[in-house]
Order: sequence, then C-alpha cells, then structure tokens
Amino acid sequence: VDSQPAVLRATQEALARFDISVSDQEVRERFGGGSRNIMSYFLVRELGEGKANQHIDEAVEAKNSLQTEYSSDVALLPGVDKLLAQLKQDGFQLGIATMGAGATARRVLSRKRIDAYFARVLTVDDVTKPKPDPEILERATELLGVEISRSMYVGDSGHDLGAAAAIDMPFVLADTGLFMDGTRRIDLREQAQSIGYPVVEIDDLESITAIAKNYSPS
Repeated sequence: VDSQPAVLRATQEALARFDISVSDQEVRERFGGGSRNIMSYFLVRELGEGKANQHIDEAVEAKNSLQTEYSSDVALLPGVDKLLAQLKQDGFQLGIATMGAGATARRVLSRKRIDAYFARVLTVDDVTKPKPDPEILERATELLGVEISRSMYVGDSGHDLGAAAAIDMPFVLADTGLFMDGTRRIDLREQAQSIGYPVVEIDDLESITAIAKNYSPS
C-alpha cells in the first residue's frame, strides 16, 4: 500500500506537539524502522537524549494514533488487488510483516477489503526488535508453518531487504519509490540485484505471481 501521506502527516503532527518541525524529505529518509525509531531520532536530535527518553512513549503513541486516524489516506498500489487474488487462487499462503502498529495495519486492511487474503498479520507489536533485524520474518514463517527457504518476502525498503538477507530468505524488491528517490533508490536496486534478488517496478507488481511460481528452493 501507499502509506506515505498518512505516515508523513502523522509523524509531522505528532512531532509538532513537542515544537519540532521536520520536512517531508527528512521523514522519508528515516522511514523503515518503525515508529519508535523514527520518533526517537527526531526527539533526540531536537531535545537531547534526556528529554527524548521522557517523551518517547507519548510521541510514539501520538504518531500511531494519528496514523490510524489517517488510514483513509492510504491507497492500494496499482495491481495489488489482482496480485493478491491470483496468489491466493494459486494456493500461496499470504502473510504481512510490517513495522507499522497493529491497530493501523488492521484498519488499513479492513478499509481496503484485503484482510481476508492474509493468514497471518504481524506488526511491530508482535516483536521486540525492528527491521532490519529478521525477528519478524522468522516469527511469520514459524506461524505460517513454512520453512524460510520456501518462503518469499516482498518489500520496498532497505530495512526489508536487510531483514531478508540476514536469514537468506528469498526476497523481491518492489521498487515503489515511495520513501526514497535519487541515488538512494538506485543504490537499493543495485544492492538487491547484487545479492540476486529480483526487482519489480511499481506498475508491474502483478509479475510477482510468476516470480513466486518459478522460484525453486536450492
């Protein structure tokens, strides 16, 4: 999904409660490690570590609450509904492993009417370590009852790629360009390709079905 408008708005409004102003680009550059990581970064930068530690829980709660409130701003990426339907029809088990908050994830899935496709939904609430630590991927495969080598993770960030690579999990980089552009986006593509991970464009997400079907564990 394209959660960028909701993430930007929620992050900026939550930080504004502490008289902190950040640009869209600054938020994009910190995206990927969950609300606690991103809020902690800006609080420490602007208030110092001592005050940041005093306010971090309040700031995270504010961001997550706002992001859930703004879930109507989240849009499905092109072709995602058809992709999910085809994967389900072909017998693949589907799960979600996101650093978003549980309430936000459930609201988005329900609003977009895609919740029925997923057998498991894991969020930052279900783990102790954020991506790129692979804990959430290991837990997801365990709950789905599948081996890591017979699973495939689709992600769009360096944190996603890092988590998959850490446990040699098959991975597809969806090059959405939502939270990174320019050289950072090029570098991520090159990193994925250097490991042997396929890259799909934002307007060709349906090709993930063929990639999944043709994948053969070594």
